[in-house]
Amino acid sequence: MNGTEKKDRDLLIEGLQRMDLKLSDQMIDQLMTYLNLVEKWNRVYNLTAIRERDEMIKLHFLDSLSILKHMLVKNILDVGSGAGFPGIVLAITKPELKVTVMDSVNKKTTFMQQVKSELSLTNLDVLNSRVEDYQPTTLFEAVTSRAFSNLKNMMSLTQHTLQKEGVWLAMKSKDVREELEAFEKNQYTLIPLEVPFINAERYLVILKKDNF
Repeated sequence: MNGTEKKDRDLLIEGLQRMDLKLSDQMIDQLMTYLNLVEKWNRVYNLTAIRERDEMIKLHFLDSLSILKHMLVKNILDVGSGAGFPGIVLAITKPELKVTVMDSVNKKTTFMQQVKSELSLTNLDVLNSRVEDYQPTTLFEAVTSRAFSNLKNMMSLTQHTLQKEGVWLAMKSKDVREELEAFEKNQYTLIPLEVPFINAERYLVILKKDNF
């Protein structure tokens, strides 16, 4: 491990401690391998606008991990996954969770397939599709998204993939309060998320399908 990798690993571990998350050494190793792959592919394929490794850890990895404690389901669809956030991070850190990541951009799903292969993530499926064209054989307990769309649009486009008792888990920034004005107070749960090293508001919005 070179100096940069040790520094990055220490940053990730400090972030986990601040979030009171305990991950095995193997999971941390896998996250670091994933970080190396994002950096390597990003030079050619422009998977993310964030170039610095430490910023990737803060804005992608720790941000994705901020919802880990709220993953109380057995399977989840991550829509508009991009380079795999939060879906691949969840698949690494919660091996009992069946994760399906989806993106309509081929280079992004090719990358995610490579990560699945290199990390031997047997609980991960990768789909290259638009969600409105996707017809799952088994409906999901939860649908998540980090930067896919506004809430109404996300719900409209993905409701056919969700079980009757399923939930939407939308990761949002401070602008979410404006979006929530379109809903009744009893239709959603708004949870503030703590992401270390980030000076920005982050929220998880939970919406139950049977409320609509």
